[in-house]
Amino acid sequence: MSVAFLAFGIVGGSIVPRLPALRDHLHLTDAQVGYALLFFAVGAVAGATAARFVLARGARSFVRAGTPALCVALVTPGLAGNLAGLMGGFLLIGVCSGFLDVLENAQGAELERLAARPLINGFHAFWSLGAIIGSVVAGLAAYFGIAPLAQFAAAAVTVAAATAWFLRELPDTRSGAAGTTPGGARRLWLSGAVVAVAAIAFSGFIVEGGSADWSTLYLRDLSHVNAGIAAAGYAAFSLAAMLTRFRADLLTARTSPVVVARLGAVVAACGLALAIAYPALAGAAIGFALVGVGTAVILPLAFAAGANLGASGTALAVVMTSGYAGSIVGPVLIGDAADRFSLRVAMLIPLAGAIGIAMLAGSLRPAPALTGSEASPVHEDQARSRKG
Repeated sequence: MSVAFLAFGIVGGSIVPRLPALRDHLHLTDAQVGYALLFFAVGAVAGATAARFVLARGARSFVRAGTPALCVALVTPGLAGNLAGLMGGFLLIGVCSGFLDVLENAQGAELERLAARPLINGFHAFWSLGAIIGSVVAGLAAYFGIAPLAQFAAAAVTVAAATAWFLRELPDTRSGAAGTTPGGARRLWLSGAVVAVAAIAFSGFIVEGGSADWSTLYLRDLSHVNAGIAAAGYAAFSLAAMLTRFRADLLTARTSPVVVARLGAVVAACGLALAIAYPALAGAAIGFALVGVGTAVILPLAFAAGANLGASGTALAVVMTSGYAGSIVGPVLIGDAADRFSLRVAMLIPLAGAIGIAMLAGSLRPAPALTGSEASPVHEDQARSRKG
């Protein structure tokens, strides 16, 4: 399972540091980069929605096929000759990413329930490790002037070949195959708990995406450093997120998801405030690192909460689709604000999102235990993990 998250992270980390090169090569504005990222988000919503319908058939084979498909999709932005081509490439990457995201988080949540202890942040830590590997390689490629296409192709071949053997041992999650009452999934997605967690995911994607996706451009334009050094913003973000996620499960077990999510939101808000107030390299890099620390725990906890709201994968799909909806809104808002005012002012948008998450974190409080046919092993595992 960790290898699947690692591979996913490497692909994601390979893209963001090359946004300046893609922008300059295609002569795009910041707003146009935002529109291209919008197509990634649209594709991710479509992929996340599609994943809901295959969970009952078993996730293993779809993750095994989806990972090399994502690697192939990674190459397409490098082939783009204009904005439309870049949008198409990001759309394809988004579909594969959203599809894998739901399936892998469902698998992670199932393993977490079987172990009766928090595990989800650990799996996301391997995603962050992959993002670091991908961003470091991308930063080196940018520094030495290697074209994005060559870098994307090398990363795609390496990831697909190196992970194929390991992906054979994935758990074959079958959410929704059994244990769901008739009409339960239909009622579930309308419940207040799902709406509240979906709102956290929506805001979380704006904060995380708004910081990670724009960090490289922020450092290059406001800190006035070259493209290779500018990649340090994304690398700092990913490194901080990885280190936090490797330890966050212990903190969650000792406190609660509410405490950890609220603390993360406050730390992320402080990091964004620092980057906005002091956009020089040191201040911005430290600020984005703090955002990485803070946002590291928010989305994994929201995804786990969505998966734990019933035996069906519907709640998780709703939560993740809402999150990707945030990634649709975020790039457009930030890109337009950057063009109209400045990228520095545009960072106030994810800052507002972080403050919103801190206010909503109480919705991650465990729901009352269900009874009868509505009871789920998920809630029993949550209770045991808290008593332990």
